[in-house]
Amino acid sequence: MELLQLRYFLVAARYEHMTHAAEQLHIAQPALTQSIQRLEAELGMPLFDRKSRGISLNDSGRLLQKKLYPILAALDSLPEELREANDFSSHTIHLNMLAASTMVTKCIIAYKAQYPNDNFQLYQNRNSDNYDLCVSMVAPGSVQDERTQTILEEEFFLAVPAASPYAGRSSIRLGETAKEGYISLDKTRPIRAICDQFCETAGFTPHIVFESDNPENVRNLISAGIGIGFWPKYSWGPLRSSQVVLLPIESPECRRDIIVTKGKEGWQNPVVRNFYRYLLSYAKQM
Repeated sequence: MELLQLRYFLVAARYEHMTHAAEQLHIAQPALTQSIQRLEAELGMPLFDRKSRGISLNDSGRLLQKKLYPILAALDSLPEELREANDFSSHTIHLNMLAASTMVTKCIIAYKAQYPNDNFQLYQNRNSDNYDLCVSMVAPGSVQDERTQTILEEEFFLAVPAASPYAGRSSIRLGETAKEGYISLDKTRPIRAICDQFCETAGFTPHIVFESDNPENVRNLISAGIGIGFWPKYSWGPLRSSQVVLLPIESPECRRDIIVTKGKEGWQNPVVRNFYRYLLSYAKQM
């Protein structure tokens, strides 16, 4: 069966008159008659009852008409749906967020206020390279990939409860906290590895009394006096609790670079490039 044959059949079924249907289709009446006859031959049954003054749908014809309406309606709407899907895809930024999620989320909210038609597909997958942009972190000064740009150099504070004996200090050496209990993000988060490295550089392995995959839990437990922990200066936002004190760390140097890496394919999309520039500008304001 050919699509054109089926369309011809539906017009003939609507008019139940070959001449009128042919006029509607702007074809010769014999061409329409031959098309219907070929369709009936292929199906192995008549679709119309022939009368001296015209034609009328039989039961087989009515069943075919009923089945064809939703099929052809779906086919007719397909081009517009494909255009809409392509437009949505071209305005979607696939962003893998492996670091600074609070900062990047705020950046996305600000960006959407200016570019409401652009969309985001967000991931947190260290093993995936299926992204347009990936925000992650590395040790200071270690960026070498030409597709990667440092967007923020970030210092870490040591967050201690306000009731801690350290709270009155103006700064602290990390080695002084070797026997303290640490509240930390769990090992699935890239930030955990670099924080553990800070402690190892200071000569000890941190005693983790609680770990979570949620930064908010870490902040709340430090506020509750359960332990101490690392606090990235920018990406966790400003300190809003009077129950926590942030101490500059004298030694070792506790810093990281927040980086953004361009994907291999999506960089050709001007929407991706626009958000990339916006992200760099946003980070500079931190």
